[in-house]
Amino acid sequence: MAPPLSETQDISGSPAAPAAPPTGPHPAPPVGERPSASEIPALAAIQTLEHTLARFYRLVVVVVVLAVLGLIISTGGPVLMVVCASALVAVVLHGAARWITHLLRLPEWLSVLLLVLALIVAASVLVKVFGPEIMVQAGHLRTALVSQISTLHDRLNGGAFGRLILDHVPQSLGGNQSGAGGRTQGVDFAGSMTNVLTSTFGSVGTMIVIVIAGIYFALSPRLYANGILRLTPERHRSLVRSLLQTIAHTLSAWVAGQMLDMTVVGVLTWLGLWTIGMPLALPLGLVAGTANFIPYLGAFVGAIPALLIGLSVGTQEALMVLGLYTVIQAFEGYIMSPFIQKRAVSMPPALTILSQTIFGAFLGLWGFIFASPITAVLLAVATRLSSPLKEKDML
Repeated sequence: MAPPLSETQDISGSPAAPAAPPTGPHPAPPVGERPSASEIPALAAIQTLEHTLARFYRLVVVVVVLAVLGLIISTGGPVLMVVCASALVAVVLHGAARWITHLLRLPEWLSVLLLVLALIVAASVLVKVFGPEIMVQAGHLRTALVSQISTLHDRLNGGAFGRLILDHVPQSLGGNQSGAGGRTQGVDFAGSMTNVLTSTFGSVGTMIVIVIAGIYFALSPRLYANGILRLTPERHRSLVRSLLQTIAHTLSAWVAGQMLDMTVVGVLTWLGLWTIGMPLALPLGLVAGTANFIPYLGAFVGAIPALLIGLSVGTQEALMVLGLYTVIQAFEGYIMSPFIQKRAVSMPPALTILSQTIFGAFLGLWGFIFASPITAVLLAVATRLSSPLKEKDML
């Protein structure tokens, strides 16, 4: 029987090499060994510091992102609004082209081109057939509005309270407040005409840019979406892809619902004004339908021209117009809008009005017009990024 091996011999019987000393400044403690009582406060302090630094880092990131967004909005607000309008045009064209692609089995880009060509032909026919009549009625509407505004100004200027109101309204808006610098009427008139011409040509140019950019977006939406994904870090691409799909779906639903809402309100207004015998029923219906693109507040904007025209006819006609618009907006607000929102985008009314106020204050008229679709997109993105609220956490 062989003698047992000693601790300094290996299986071959030769002396075993001494164990190498542990490398590194801090050898790993044995498994299951707990830190000593003196090390526990130090570990807790390190963990608290790491948690505090992580929260501070996230706060700094949020502040920097918000500051960059604020800088972009404040300096490039009009450009942002043009991009938003182009995206809405692209959504309308792409959504309609999908139906053509489904029916005719055509490529999407060819369906978009056919749709644009059909819209151009339809617009040309409408302008040729109904253009002269619409222009005549629009001219009459402008003349009637100018006359009624002048009459209202004279009535207010005849009383002490009305004159007090007009004294705080600028002359450009029909008030009595003098312009700064004591400029003469001729200079004011020339400056106003220059502003009108600049605004007109600028608006026409902006609309052309919006339409052309929207057509290009609709022709190849995946090209631009893939470009955004390519600029995104690989670990975040699945989330960004999901957010892009959410934005596209939200804009499509909002545009479809709003187009239906505008069409119904415009047709009902036209038929109602024609029924009660109001003049200029067609252009007033177009104004009401177009103004309804802006939820809630657009209803009041669209009703003002009709009320002024009603006052020019008589008090009874003005009351009839007021009653008609009240009924139409009640139908739109309590019946049609909830029905559309079930299948489109649902936004709280207070949030919609607040967003219009905020975007209008920062971006002017463009921000006021496009506040609702931007808010709908932001709300959808926030819903996608946040976890659903549990029942026990609800108020």
